[in-house]
Amino acid sequence: MINKAIAIKDKTDPSKLLKVALFDQKKCITKPHKHNGYLEFVLLEQTQGRHYIDGQEIQVKTPCLLIIRKDNVHHWELSEPVQGYVLLLKRQFVDESLDLEIRRLIDELEDMNTINFKDISTLHSLFSLLLTEEHRTVQEALLKAILAKSVQQVATEKPIKIKSKNLFLQFADVLNKEKQVLNNVAYYAGLLHTSPQNLNAACQKYADKSASEILSSYISSEAKRLLFYTNKTVAEVAFELGFADRSNFSKYFKRVVGLTPQNYRKMTD
Repeated sequence: MINKAIAIKDKTDPSKLLKVALFDQKKCITKPHKHNGYLEFVLLEQTQGRHYIDGQEIQVKTPCLLIIRKDNVHHWELSEPVQGYVLLLKRQFVDESLDLEIRRLIDELEDMNTINFKDISTLHSLFSLLLTEEHRTVQEALLKAILAKSVQQVATEKPIKIKSKNLFLQFADVLNKEKQVLNNVAYYAGLLHTSPQNLNAACQKYADKSASEILSSYISSEAKRLLFYTNKTVAEVAFELGFADRSNFSKYFKRVVGLTPQNYRKMTD
C-alpha cells in the first residue's frame, strides 16, 4: 500500500508577516494540502464551485470569505475566472501587534470556515488597500477592519453559540476590557466563575495554548504598549501589571520578549 502524505504549502514571503495578493487564476483547482503555519483568508467576489475542508464539502456562493487555518486540510474546485483576493497572515504578526482586539476578533471567528455576504464592497476596498500597503500600523488597522466586518456579518446571520468555547472567548474578552492586565490566572478564573484548571483546559482546546501562555502574550503586549506610548518608568509599568517589583517584571519581560524593558524602549525610540 502506498503511503500518501498530505502536502504542506507555503505561499508566504519570508520577509513579510502579512501578504495580500489577487487570486491566482492558475489555482482555480487545487489538490488537498495544509498550510505551513499561517492563517489564510480568501475573498471570493465572483466564481462558483466547491471548497473541501477537513472532509466537508462546501458549496461556494459568492460573495464570500473563506477562512483556512494552519491545521486544516483543504482544496477547492472553482470555475474560471475567479475574482478575489488572498490574505496570508502569520501568527507572529498577531503576537507582535499592540492591538489586542485583533487577537480577540480572530478568536471570535474560530469556528467559521465560510462567511457569506450580500454586499462585499467594503471588504473589497479593505483588501485592495492592503494589496499595496507596507506600513505596519496601517496594515493592522486594515486587518482589524476586515476581521470586525466578518464578525459583524457572522453575528447578523447567526449569533455565536453559548457553549464551553465561550469560556475561552470570555477570557479573551476580559483581558481586552480590563483596565489592568494582571499576571494571575487564578484571578481571571475567579472573574469567570470557574477554576484555573477549567480555564486552562478551555484555552488548550480552542487555542492550543495554556491559560498562562495566553495571559503571558497579553501581558507582554500591554507592557510593550506602556513602554512605547507612555513615559512611565519600568517600576511603574511593573506595578501596573501586578508584578511585585521591577526586577521580577524585567526578568519576565526578557524571558517572553527577548529584550529587557529598557532595551525594548531604546529600540522603539
